[in-house]
Amino acid sequence: MRAGIKPETVIAVAADIADRNGWEQITLANVAGQLGIKTPSLYNHVDGLPDLRQKVATYAAELLRDLLNDAAIGQSGKEALIGVGKSYVAFVRSHPGLYDAINRIPEPKPARFEQASETILRLFGRLMQPLGIPQEESVHAIRGLRSMVHGFASLESMGGFQMPEDLFDSLSKSITYYIDGLSAKT
Repeated sequence: MRAGIKPETVIAVAADIADRNGWEQITLANVAGQLGIKTPSLYNHVDGLPDLRQKVATYAAELLRDLLNDAAIGQSGKEALIGVGKSYVAFVRSHPGLYDAINRIPEPKPARFEQASETILRLFGRLMQPLGIPQEESVHAIRGLRSMVHGFASLESMGGFQMPEDLFDSLSKSITYYIDGLSAKT
């Protein structure tokens, strides 16, 4: 194997391929080609394509977790949820292949992936606590907010918003309407 290739380099190259060319283009041959090595040399770092894709998805989930946590720092209430929503959409804009990796990770999901996903859910839950939503309703409220932000990001990535109004203004207003509606129910 060529000197200097580390496991994190393999994941970074695969992540770049995903973002530039799409999730399906993460193949052992494509990654090896980008690294300038023969495909069998990748087996020093991964146990095949499913393992490589799991590692990329884990990297993606941890990156998203960190970005969302950073967006929430120093904010509370509606502002925090809007900031997290904007960071979520910005992540999808910057890393479409990595976002796809999060949503299409092969089973079984690695523990680190599950931990990152759980941390994201806990963040949404913590940010929604001040709204006074009863505990038994919080899962539904979090799912609704996540669906809204995911749908927004997905529609934008498909070119679904053609009107000239600022997209982040639309996202902020949508989250505000959702939060205000939830707050009125409590």
